[in-house]
Amino acid sequence: MSGSARLEIPAQQAFLEPVLGFVLAYAARFERGEAAQAELRAAVKAALEMVIDNNAQAASREPVGVEVREESGQLWVTIINRGAPILLKGGRGGVHAAYYAKFHEASQHADSVTFENSGRQGQSVVLQVRLGPEAAAKSLRAEAPQAPVIPEDEMIEVRSLLPGEEDTLSRLFYLVYGYDYINEFVYYPEKIRVMIEAGDLHSIVAVRPNGRLVGHVGLMRRQREPAVFEAGMGAVDPMVKSRGLFGEIFSKTMGVVRQTPMQYCLCDCVTNHAFSQRHVAKFGGFEMALYAGCQSRETQARLERLGLGKDPEGMLRYSLLVSVIPRTAHPFGEDIVLPESIGERFGFLLKPLGLAWSPAPRFQTLPAVGSFKTSTQKAQSAALFDLAEPGQEAAEDIVEEWRELLRDGFAYAAVEVPLDRPGLGPLYDLLSSNGFFASGFVPYHCSARLGFRFQALGPTKVAFEEVKIATEHGKKLLSAVKKDYEANCLL
Repeated sequence: MSGSARLEIPAQQAFLEPVLGFVLAYAARFERGEAAQAELRAAVKAALEMVIDNNAQAASREPVGVEVREESGQLWVTIINRGAPILLKGGRGGVHAAYYAKFHEASQHADSVTFENSGRQGQSVVLQVRLGPEAAAKSLRAEAPQAPVIPEDEMIEVRSLLPGEEDTLSRLFYLVYGYDYINEFVYYPEKIRVMIEAGDLHSIVAVRPNGRLVGHVGLMRRQREPAVFEAGMGAVDPMVKSRGLFGEIFSKTMGVVRQTPMQYCLCDCVTNHAFSQRHVAKFGGFEMALYAGCQSRETQARLERLGLGKDPEGMLRYSLLVSVIPRTAHPFGEDIVLPESIGERFGFLLKPLGLAWSPAPRFQTLPAVGSFKTSTQKAQSAALFDLAEPGQEAAEDIVEEWRELLRDGFAYAAVEVPLDRPGLGPLYDLLSSNGFFASGFVPYHCSARLGFRFQALGPTKVAFEEVKIATEHGKKLLSAVKKDYEANCLL
């Protein structure tokens, strides 16, 4: 897919011609003829006039958004109406006949015109025009940037980040992720500096002779008592090809882990490739949970951008594999009580952590009330329900709140519950009957307490068959999660 282009304009007819020029200039990259450009102009003009007229009549102050992009030989033009809703009902003879006529006119000049309601985000008129794969491919070949490759014999030093290098670290994250990395603090050098000075972040970097950073892994403190750290923030400049640089940085980071007193080191790995998973396993990591479809496609570093091939087309959301590297013999204690419905399916995850499980009483009940807190990640369209005190009323409220979030466009939800509270079996039954499925065990609040995570998905596609897992232990987890998903979520 070639890069998209976006702009926003006031809902005024004076901006109609500049927008048409903007769309046609983008389309001209694909060597279209004059007749094809005229058809595109007519389609966009009719759709845009409809949106502008509607907002002008309502005296709307909300801007109109316009996005144009190419994908798989198709040109997509999206006009976003954030003002008064456009109502097409009533047809040719209704009060909205003028809007219907404009919509119909746009349809005569585009291959497809659809009207999408996005709830609080407004509405979108989406025009689709066939470019033909040859024209699209020609443009992509002509415009594809030829990134320089660092010579394999160039000496690259792996060391700790030095004071004053925080700006170059932010630049590295931009080069790898754009401005879409999940932790926004990486784009603020001053925040990185404060975290390092406080001992909350240890940055291991790879540095070229000219001082440019080309790789990074961070060790972040997640809990002070007991001491818990997380290894993450992995980034390698796409200019570095096939020299095992990430492995060198990760090995150096694990050296810091061995020298730092801690209960355990937490790792989460992407699953569109298995490279980082292999490194975690090499240093004693064991998979505990799979967050299936927890992240939006936009916040992931695409394999193509990293020079590692292409991501699966059917994977609309990405999954994370969560592992723990124990630094004590029993980081979560020595035994735990689980309902048989969870213990029999997921108990194998506990053995590498030195934990044994015993079955909970068969007729254990869920307390009547309970309590939970909700947090959301808008960039991920995700919600987390922290069910600190499991209870029937709290669980039912979570289910109802998730239904509301679904209507607002959210695509992923998780419920985390500590295992030292009663009623996990009845809770599992209640949540599974409402579309939730198991994720696995999690360090509850990154402490020595163990929790269990349930998850739910909106109308999206995860593509379990495309999830890449490096170890047999992890593959067994993937199979268990997939089976639970199929049992609870598929008709």
